[in-house]
Amino acid sequence: MLDHYLVLSRKYRPKSLEDLIGEDVLAKSLRSCLDTRKVPHAFLFYGIRGVGKTTTARILSRCLNCLGSDGKTNVTSSPCGVCRSCIALDKDQHMDVMEVDAASRTGVDDIREIIEATQYAPILGRYKIFIIDEVHMLSKSAFNALLKTLEEPPGQAKFIFATTEVQKIPETIMSRCMTFQLKSVSFCAISEYLVEIAKREHLILDKDAADAIADESEGSVRDALSILEQAVMLSTESKNVTLDTVLSILGKARASDINSLLEYVLTAQTKKALAKADSMMQNGADPFVLYKSLQGALYKKIVDQVNGQCAECSLSNLLYLWQIFLKQTENMRETSYPEYVLNAAIVVLAHTSSFPNIEELMIKNPKTPESDDNFDKGGLNASTTQVNKSKQLIDDLLTKFPGASATDIE
Repeated sequence: MLDHYLVLSRKYRPKSLEDLIGEDVLAKSLRSCLDTRKVPHAFLFYGIRGVGKTTTARILSRCLNCLGSDGKTNVTSSPCGVCRSCIALDKDQHMDVMEVDAASRTGVDDIREIIEATQYAPILGRYKIFIIDEVHMLSKSAFNALLKTLEEPPGQAKFIFATTEVQKIPETIMSRCMTFQLKSVSFCAISEYLVEIAKREHLILDKDAADAIADESEGSVRDALSILEQAVMLSTESKNVTLDTVLSILGKARASDINSLLEYVLTAQTKKALAKADSMMQNGADPFVLYKSLQGALYKKIVDQVNGQCAECSLSNLLYLWQIFLKQTENMRETSYPEYVLNAAIVVLAHTSSFPNIEELMIKNPKTPESDDNFDKGGLNASTTQVNKSKQLIDDLLTKFPGASATDIE
């Protein structure tokens, strides 16, 4: 008999409300509904990919159809896991729980089949439960066909919808459902969860590596587990997942290297910045990922400056750089040679960093009659000429590497 390998995201999929990660409010609300037996006939779960929408739908199905070890238990927030209904759900063989992928079954005929199935009494459990994943993919006619049944369904039928794009759900559908948002799981919660999973798998996961995976997952537990699984495959001999292993998978560079690159840019050390970027790409850093990491480091620098923790930088110059990043992002996505666009962007950023601080110019040269005299004598005029020349240089560069212009940024 063949052994069927389960990926980590399936192997450690939560089976109870207590196991849900980072969704305490949702779990508390569902537990209250179940314990008081005030269960609505339709639920809508929405949120980004990989936060547990379908998993929560399955847990809710277990709660609704659990019969208890004695076969007499009512709806419960703590399924027994041993009754025939729970066992059937664990094996994906429950005859009363139907999962529909709306991405592949979008038509009105598919919905008519579901509506017809609601008329039959449950066979194994307490309710006929219909889980419709990616429900926003249904056609307009399919949504319309569902309206009447969703408003007044048979007593034995429950609907659970899941979607990543709630804005595409008609308001007529949403008004008939109890709606729950599954929020992105926090960085700390994902990092701690990864360390726990590693222990269960008899692996050693460095804290820095767990943090890097959590940061890359952007709140998605499934994405985090997928990255961890890739790292495990590269660490089969040592059983030790290190930061370097994770960075090599993600095409990222160490934070210290990113900060060094940003420092070269902010101090207009163009040659050193280009050399640093080239060194990181030679070591496996992906140009686009490197670009995003540099932008993230700049954002942190802006936040520090706003909070008064970065006195050596000019906020106006940092915002100039930020606008250049925004303008060049599209070029990074579309180009066939992202390393060229990255290098060109570094040159532009470094030259922009050499601009005189606008705050200093305003303090040193207030707009008074005396300052007009100084302007004529070359005081402010020299600074203005320098800025104009720098802008012209950047405009010339960006003519060859399309994106932002100094005039647009100003």
